[in-house]
Amino acid sequence: MKVAVVGSRNLNINIAEYLDCEVVTELVSGGARGIDSLAEEYARRKGIPRKIFYPDYDAYGRIAPLMRNREIVAYADLVIALWDGCSRGTKNAIDHARQLKKPLKIFIFPGNDAHSLFSEPIVM
Repeated sequence: MKVAVVGSRNLNINIAEYLDCEVVTELVSGGARGIDSLAEEYARRKGIPRKIFYPDYDAYGRIAPLMRNREIVAYADLVIALWDGCSRGTKNAIDHARQLKKPLKIFIFPGNDAHSLFSEPIVM
C-alpha cells in the first residue's frame, strides 16, 4: 500500500509506532524536515521504496507546499497525519484527504496549547 506520512515539522517521535502496523509497499513524503525526514529514514532502514514530492516553487510560488500536499494525498492509498494540532500545512493535507475520501489516520500530539492536558497522542 502507498502510505503517505504527513506531519508537523516540530515533532520528534518514534515513527515506527505508527508505521509498523501498516503494510507499506511505498512510503510517500514531502521531503521536509521533521516528520517527513523521520518517515524517509524509517523507509530507508526497512528497505521500503520512497516517493518524495518536493514543492515546485517555480510553478506555484508561495503555495507550492500546499500544492505538494495535494499531490501527496492524491497519490497515496492511505494518509497518516502526525500533527501538533497547529500546523496549517498538515491541516491542509488532512482536509484534502477528507475531501478525496482517502483512508486517513490522524494522531494529534500533546505539548501545544490546544492539547497540553493530554500525555498521549489523541487519535482521530
